[in-house]
Amino acid sequence: MKKILFVFSMAAMLMGMTACGNKSNADASAENSDESPAMKLLNSVEFSEEGLVSMIKTPADQPLSDDEYEALWLAYSKVPINQGKLELETNPISKARSTIMKDHKRPANASAIQEKLLTNPSPQVRGMAMGQFSSLFGLSKENVAKLTSILAEEKDPFVIKEGVKALSNELKKEEAAKFVLGQVKSDNKNIRKVVAYAVGNSWSIGVPGVTDAAKTLIADKDEDVRGAMLNNVGDLEDESFIPELVKVLNDDKQHKLHDKCMNSLYKLWYDFPFHKHTSKAAYDATIAYLSKKPRTEDVPAWNSIGELRTQAESSFDAWKAKATYFKVDEYIKLMTDIATDANANWLGRSGAIDVIEKLGTKADLEKVQSAIKANTADDKQKLVLSAIEKKLK
Repeated sequence: MKKILFVFSMAAMLMGMTACGNKSNADASAENSDESPAMKLLNSVEFSEEGLVSMIKTPADQPLSDDEYEALWLAYSKVPINQGKLELETNPISKARSTIMKDHKRPANASAIQEKLLTNPSPQVRGMAMGQFSSLFGLSKENVAKLTSILAEEKDPFVIKEGVKALSNELKKEEAAKFVLGQVKSDNKNIRKVVAYAVGNSWSIGVPGVTDAAKTLIADKDEDVRGAMLNNVGDLEDESFIPELVKVLNDDKQHKLHDKCMNSLYKLWYDFPFHKHTSKAAYDATIAYLSKKPRTEDVPAWNSIGELRTQAESSFDAWKAKATYFKVDEYIKLMTDIATDANANWLGRSGAIDVIEKLGTKADLEKVQSAIKANTADDKQKLVLSAIEKKLK
């Protein structure tokens, strides 16, 4: 696919912008006022899915007019931003756009319109245009430079968040890394959270500053930010983070983050669905956590137990040959211990049963079934036995 050439130069696009990254009041009022053809078209219909669809007069299978296409984007200016989450409130635009674009084509001038919207006076419009930037233009080195130049002057947190998301796979490009890593200590937790996703990304392996950024975010004061980083740091394929993960796993007060840590450990040693990476250190940390007693409703985290219920059949055997630390019989034994432990969360016990079914035999399941039936003090006995019985039918 040929790269789309930008119509406007960077200097022309930035002309008239204020220090905060917005256009002047005069330009803003002209562009998003009732006098703007696209805004006038938008304001001529009810702001609803049906209203937005009715706004389109172009026949099916034809390109939308420039004003129709721009009006669909300007519609975001009518949607409030949830400042607590830095997300747009529920709105009818996506469904309307889906209905419209199913029967219509983009106008020939779509790319130029999209570029213009990156500096629209509405942060909602700028943010949504930013979020679509990569899918429409592709993030070449030149496009990254253009995007980061705009973001360097941006002050609105919603737009910055969307910009980080747009650049999340581009940290190997210096301008993108500078901008994204520069948000690690943002005052807004929602921005720091999307930075964690960008940092904990296989595309970011080897990027200078990423390791330090990950360590900072693991120690973040906000639990959601920490969770995002702990959950994705395994994608960096860096065993030096294992002690950080184990430190959290050893603290039962942080049990809400345990599944995040385990997800990263599994990525390091099991690597589903690719089964390329191996790590004995990560495996040992996993076994230590799952073996820890007494088990409770919270520890081990119920959703951290059944990872090996899934495997990529085409690459599992080759991985197993490399992962000499992984012993199927030993793992089944551990899963059996969890499945029959009345103190463990019954959902986690069911996850262990799924793993036994995948790795073991019918006899292994029957052994677990007999042990659970024998424990009359198990108040979750019926729930766990039901999971086994379904598999033995």
